[in-house]
Amino acid sequence: MGARTTPDSPSADPNCNDPVKKTKTDCKDEKKCWVDDYEKKISIESYSRYFKQYKPDGTLMSYSFPKTYKILAPVKTGDKITVEVRFKVEKQASVTDADVTTAKANLEKGINTYWNNQFTLEADDPECGKKSFKVEYKAIWVDSGHDYTMKVHDTYAREGLTGKVLDVSKTTGDWTYAHEFAHTVGTPDEYSYTTDTETVKYVKPDGTEDSGVSAPPFKDKSAADATIMSSHSNTTVLKRHGWNIAIETQELLTAKLGRKIKCDIK
Repeated sequence: MGARTTPDSPSADPNCNDPVKKTKTDCKDEKKCWVDDYEKKISIESYSRYFKQYKPDGTLMSYSFPKTYKILAPVKTGDKITVEVRFKVEKQASVTDADVTTAKANLEKGINTYWNNQFTLEADDPECGKKSFKVEYKAIWVDSGHDYTMKVHDTYAREGLTGKVLDVSKTTGDWTYAHEFAHTVGTPDEYSYTTDTETVKYVKPDGTEDSGVSAPPFKDKSAADATIMSSHSNTTVLKRHGWNIAIETQELLTAKLGRKIKCDIK
């Protein structure tokens, strides 16, 4: 959906036509604010764009995590920013149709339980003021045109997303699905892939780096700084986990409206 052209119209406030009085009144044209609904297919390299990971000596790690998904921003007609990820399911040996149905249900449950209703995205338009939206995540099941392939195995030692393939077992639980789903939209692990304790720094919507998150190889779920992205079964979700969506919505609205829009997670 593209932006529709809206003709200029004079403000209803007569003071706006008075060169002296117009500076004392709000003369923004409400008909030009939040004039359309937008959507965008996201295809990005999440590393450096959403986060960076550093060695103990401060050296930047070298990783590549390409991601694709879709954002729908109905800023005119809706009150939610919707994030859609398209999955194609592939049954592996000994997996039944019933197993696939269960796997789909568990992924959807993980999304709804741990990610939906967690974030409020605030969009700040310099001409129109602020408007808030809930962030909603959805898994879309398709036979083609998918973002990721979900391979359902009879058993799988350690579920995970590798590139564009999500490997799971038919008994994978909703928490694991929630953790792995977050990776499909670029949210990083908050633990080290090496034996060292590294540091993960998220990128804020304003482009600056957040203070570092300690990322050891293992972090107990009861640790004070443990989150859903660091420790199995931990359910803590923080604002930084939604900054990726604020970054993309901000870029989308700025491009469509032709002026700098600021977005953040509240």
